[in-house]
Amino acid sequence: MKAIKQYGWLLQLIGAALLIGLALFLEFGNGEGIVVPFIGAIIIISAGVRLVPFVKTQKNDLVKTINIIEITIDVAIGLALILVTLLADNGLGNLFGYLIGVYLMLRGAVHFFGVSEFKENSDLPLYIFHVAALIVGSYVFFSGDFSPAILIHIILFFSIVAGGYLTYTGYKGYRSYRYQKTLTMPDIKHKDDRVEKEVPDTAEITPEKEIEEPTQPQDHVS
Repeated sequence: MKAIKQYGWLLQLIGAALLIGLALFLEFGNGEGIVVPFIGAIIIISAGVRLVPFVKTQKNDLVKTINIIEITIDVAIGLALILVTLLADNGLGNLFGYLIGVYLMLRGAVHFFGVSEFKENSDLPLYIFHVAALIVGSYVFFSGDFSPAILIHIILFFSIVAGGYLTYTGYKGYRSYRYQKTLTMPDIKHKDDRVEKEVPDTAEITPEKEIEEPTQPQDHVS
């Protein structure tokens, strides 16, 4: 955990690169063949996750039945998004917008029905989300020209924004990492200065005078 926290900036930079790179691939590659089945899978999984807990916890039979019908329709929409994209040569086209519009409007309407019957609780995030689902779903459905290409443009925009934020936070993390690393490194310059002071300069060392050996007196032969 300490290593992940220490090098979290690296993960943020990698995530930013992957996010922007994937968005660019969807924009300029075969994005429709990837995005539409992916959204269909998300719709199916979210519907399946909601089913069992909702049925077990909801006591009102009318609200329970309406939600089960909605979940069944959601699964059908998700399957249509996956199968039509994979099997049809021309893809979904504008049918994509109608399916997404129905899904969003249905989710918002069913939620507010349960709240109005005082059988479901809501908070501010849920309220804002479902109001947005009704507004966006109505626009997408009645405009009639919402295609996967428009959704890919939206994904590219948000990917660039999110990638820019991750890049900025990664830069701040790397700057903090370098600062902390500098504090823990030994002061090499001052250490070298101390070593130089301890070792005397050879030029300043005065050689000791050689001690002359006493000369032996020579014997004179008379």
